Amino acid sequence: MSEENNVTPEATETAAVQLGLNDLQATIQIIDVASTRGAFRGEELTSVGGVRDRINAFLEANKPAEPEGDAAAEPDTANAE
Repeated sequence: MSEENNVTPEATETAAVQLGLNDLQATIQIIDVASTRGAFRGEELTSVGGVRDRINAFLEANKPAEPEGDAAAEPDTANAE
């Protein structure tokens, strides 16, 4: 018997698969590079572009909020007395 098949179901369940926004951004970059290099046939471009657009829309909708200017960086010292 081969030792390759000795993975128990418990071992795979405990290692949760995680996917983050950085992974999705990397996917968009991979699609862009592959497209630039001619990896897709013409009839595939609609499907690939649609997936890329959906991933990009998801990333835009789930961007972390940016701090609001300098007001968030400076503490309010007017009432310090």
